[in-house]
Amino acid sequence: MNHLRQIKRQTSGLLAELGNSPDEVAETLASNGVHGVPRDNHSCAVARYVSAVVGSEPSIRSVAVGPCSMMISLVRPGDNRPAGRLHVQLPKPVRDFVAAFDARQYPMVTQEPSSEPPVSAPVRH
Repeated sequence: MNHLRQIKRQTSGLLAELGNSPDEVAETLASNGVHGVPRDNHSCAVARYVSAVVGSEPSIRSVAVGPCSMMISLVRPGDNRPAGRLHVQLPKPVRDFVAAFDARQYPMVTQEPSSEPPVSAPVRH
């Protein structure tokens, strides 16, 4: 099986296993200790969950979740050069969860964005 097709199939299965309703998706994420930032494509609870499960795959650079699909940015193992993007359709329960999560209806998996300024590296003279 093609490597990209395998990643897509694995990700689709993972998303389908989250639950059959938005509440089940939230419960699954909460039971796995996942928290995310609403309205943040890369840090939402679903993106963090998928990143934690498939993120060890060397060809995956990042995972972003939109209202209807997930985008997985790929790199070539070895040189980490961009290798395209893979789009995975979100199942309806996950789409509904994402919409409700962005509306802050699932506080048990919500993390507020950090208000601390980013830490910069020390300047050497």
